[in-house]
Amino acid sequence: MIEVVEEVEVDVLVDDDGNPVGAVVDDVIVASGPGGVVIDETIDVLDADGNIVAESETIEVIETDN
Repeated sequence: MIEVVEEVEVDVLVDDDGNPVGAVVDDVIVASGPGGVVIDETIDVLDADGNIVAESETIEVIETDN
């Protein structure tokens, strides 16, 4: 059996007047099964219009002994 879990966290960045100027989205997907675990994390930085201005993706594979 394979289990998949996703967690998304959004932090809105505001200026001194409280107006949104951007956001950071952290999306983590973890898939686990008998052979191990795969972790895929994507971090997006968005401008005030919702356009991606920077993106980072990290994938980690952890194998387990059966």
